[in-house]
Amino acid sequence: MIEQKIQEVALFNSRHPIYSVLTKEPITDSVFGDSVENPLDFNFMQNEALRFLQTAVWDNVTKIHLYITGLTPATTSFLKSYFDALCPIRLSLFHYNRDTQAYEEQKFF
Repeated sequence: MIEQKIQEVALFNSRHPIYSVLTKEPITDSVFGDSVENPLDFNFMQNEALRFLQTAVWDNVTKIHLYITGLTPATTSFLKSYFDALCPIRLSLFHYNRDTQAYEEQKFF
């Protein structure tokens, strides 16, 4: 049986504090850092996402928990890169629920 290695990451660091649903520790890693210079530069964001995914594959990550922290073009760019690359890593998106003040999982693959 292959050991599961989950990577928890936010789209952006600076949106608001994010805590892991697994460990309750702060999530400090992000795909795009604090921001992107041009939120309509889809090629840039897709390339950044692809670099992130390649590193995750090389690090033997088996599942990514992606905390969605805003900027729809960043989310769609990440997903486009994920599907275009036929990424073998399982993916779940985590969305903030204002009513419960917690993140909820949307299993993607």
